[in-house]
Amino acid sequence: MTATASSAPPIVEFVVTGDEVMRGTIADTNTAWTAARLYPLGFQLRRTVVVGDRGEDIRRALLEASVRADFCIVSGGLGPTSDDLTAECAAQAAGVRMRLDEAWLARMRERWAARRREPIPKNNERQAYLPEGAEVLGNPEGSAPAFALRIDRCTFFFLPGVPREYYRIFDELLLPRFARATGNAALRTRVLHCFGVTESRLDEMVAPIREAHPEVRFGFRTKFPENHLSLAALAPDDRTAAENLARVESACREVLGALGDGADGATFAQSLGEQLMKRGETVCCAESCTGGLASQLLTEVSGSSRWTAGGFVTYSNELKEKILGVPNELLRAHGAVSEEVARAMAEGARRLSGATWCPAITGIAGPDGGTPEKPVGTVWFALAGPSETRTKLSHFRGDRGQVRMMSAFAALQLVREATGAPAVRNAFESSHAAPPGKA
Repeated sequence: MTATASSAPPIVEFVVTGDEVMRGTIADTNTAWTAARLYPLGFQLRRTVVVGDRGEDIRRALLEASVRADFCIVSGGLGPTSDDLTAECAAQAAGVRMRLDEAWLARMRERWAARRREPIPKNNERQAYLPEGAEVLGNPEGSAPAFALRIDRCTFFFLPGVPREYYRIFDELLLPRFARATGNAALRTRVLHCFGVTESRLDEMVAPIREAHPEVRFGFRTKFPENHLSLAALAPDDRTAAENLARVESACREVLGALGDGADGATFAQSLGEQLMKRGETVCCAESCTGGLASQLLTEVSGSSRWTAGGFVTYSNELKEKILGVPNELLRAHGAVSEEVARAMAEGARRLSGATWCPAITGIAGPDGGTPEKPVGTVWFALAGPSETRTKLSHFRGDRGQVRMMSAFAALQLVREATGAPAVRNAFESSHAAPPGKA
């Protein structure tokens, strides 16, 4: 499983089996997950074929891939029941017989005995039968062994469809092989999360870096309300891959500035929370149209009590008055969706909670409730801090869920800006600042 530096990138295809996938009962998440790991390596990802549990269809899919692809990953159909036909179809496509793998059968029996009192069922034992000449890859999570088999020009990798088993087998047993197939042995990746910038603008901003550093592969993905920039450095050794990635990541972060809000598994809110924790500061949200969504984002992460003091969800005008102390005359004169009310909400939350930073959100999420003066998507924000209260106005587009999510992110972005990140000017339409308690 190797490729020369001058050869064309290897072609990879996928075959997914199972009536449940064909009917839409379950989604094929394995292919997308795998493609995200193979794409940075430079493979040509050409085709995904989904077939039901019919032997003829599975055999045909394997034979077609065998003359087109260099590698094919097949998922599903390795279980113990009568409709699990993939291993037998693989043997038929390769023109070989099935054989019993005594070592795998012994392993299955040991695992079964350790977990249950009764003997292993006969139908489970059929999982130890594999095509003659297959390489047993194993399965650290289950009873169905992954295996490799050459058919025509293509090397096939057969994996169980259960995501937990599939992911571990691929990461531990297959990914190193695929990396070596490119002539390299090390892969380092990073995914930068960006908020307040469109995917096309993000591409434009990092284009000069991409052109200057072909040793790192760039990818783009929208995960509302963020856009993600993926960086993948493939090199002959881990040190070179790490150095290449670090160099390009640093350049990208410098260009993106405050638009970059997190990386890899760290969410936007987690990145903010850890920043607050380092400063010994806390946050408490006062929310109306978002109904506690900003607080939910902050508290999704384990350990968030270190930076989240609490939150107030004051949906009605009555609660805005009774809980946060918003003056009735402000509500009557300006309405709940106004700069004045947002400021009063933020300052009330800070007075009650004692938190360092208190963002407030009040707006019209829709689909009803808009007016010509305040259309759906109008959201006022305020941030009460140690020295002043800042306000911002935004007009978001989208459905109710999108407006609420953008509003929650935008409120937390106010806190990021106040704690040192440059302002994201293109994310909001206007900005006003005043000392606490003053219009």
